Amino acid sequence: MSLKFPEGFMWGCAISAHQVEGNNTNNDWWLWEQQGHTAEPSGRACDHYNLYEKDFDLAKELKIQVLRFSIEWSRIEPKENAWNEKEVEHYRKVLKALHERGITPMVTLHHFTNPIWFAEKGAWLNPDSPQIFERYVRHVVEKLGDLIEYYNTINEPMVVATMGYYLGVFPPGEKDLAKALIVARNLLLAHARAYHAIHEVAREFGFKKPKVAIVKNIIIFEPLNPEARGDVSEAQMRDLYFNRAFLDSIARGEIVPPFGNNEPVDYLKSTWDFIGLNYYTRMLCSPSVQISESGPVPEGAEITDMGWEVYPEGIYRALMMLKRYGKGVVITENGIATRDDEQRCRFIVRHLAQVHRAIKEGVDVRGYLYWSLIDNFEWNHGFSKRFGLIEVDYNTMERKPRPSAYMFRRIIEYNGVPEDLLKKYL
Repeated sequence: MSLKFPEGFMWGCAISAHQVEGNNTNNDWWLWEQQGHTAEPSGRACDHYNLYEKDFDLAKELKIQVLRFSIEWSRIEPKENAWNEKEVEHYRKVLKALHERGITPMVTLHHFTNPIWFAEKGAWLNPDSPQIFERYVRHVVEKLGDLIEYYNTINEPMVVATMGYYLGVFPPGEKDLAKALIVARNLLLAHARAYHAIHEVAREFGFKKPKVAIVKNIIIFEPLNPEARGDVSEAQMRDLYFNRAFLDSIARGEIVPPFGNNEPVDYLKSTWDFIGLNYYTRMLCSPSVQISESGPVPEGAEITDMGWEVYPEGIYRALMMLKRYGKGVVITENGIATRDDEQRCRFIVRHLAQVHRAIKEGVDVRGYLYWSLIDNFEWNHGFSKRFGLIEVDYNTMERKPRPSAYMFRRIIEYNGVPEDLLKKYL
């Protein structure tokens, strides 16, 4: 028995600018690193800014069909209202390099990093932040939209709000739930404005009609003790705050609690052409367990180098959660930090089996992008976490595809998981 995926299913990988490009000296993350908040500074990262053609050659060799990457806002607009056309031209070359290799670009407009000038204005706490973001988005689409069909507006908005403003692990290092809720609300409005801006500019310039998504990280929250009422309600509360409220707000066109009081926003409703799903793990919840980046894991569970439980059924459950919104879904990130490449192979096969299960049960899943194409700078953890299908030697910048990369190529060529891989890894 093998698992075949629908005809036209998109197979690919994802990366983000700050994690691979190197020398993004004009953003708040660079500043955060210089202040000693991360395991090490990003520096030249993977030097993807200069080596992108080599990386795309490898992606082509691996039969990658879609590459999701982000445009670095601080390169495009290093000072407020001052556009760097040289950097716009750089991203035009990046997009053309993908097209020349037959790879479809999927462009993320915001992947965690902010220009320093925007951070100094209060970033996402600033009530004008949605309009400021929209201005940048319009500029990108005007200049590059002829080469882009798929857009992701904002990557993991609830991670931005939670890690930066509630847990204080990401910049600006705030620990204030009220601020996190304001940020989530402004990100909602920024997403909606960006959605309309992308479509308006594309129409105005006669570009092919784009497909636009929010990219939502979903964590499966479960009670640490299913018999304990407090644990059950804690899991439900986190699920509402982290997973559902943002999506429900878009679906209903209202800012739902806890971000608002169901007040309607005329331009918010259904601002998505598809939904991007990032899925990594589940989290066990209890009022007695402090909220953190990784929670307790069941005894004997398989874990990743991030300390996260490997829980393949969670991707099925996340997809079933998204089914109610009636939109196509692209898995925009799913991957594992590990130095054991057999574990990576097993992770991919087991998660794809669950994706196939969701498709059989009626979820319109249109693609699967593995995180990540190459090893990269993993935010506050530095370079120690190895997510890549392609290994990077950070001393020489040499790239070397791992066995999992060639396994993934087989999956792409087969448009599914061949029988021998299922037998080996399930």
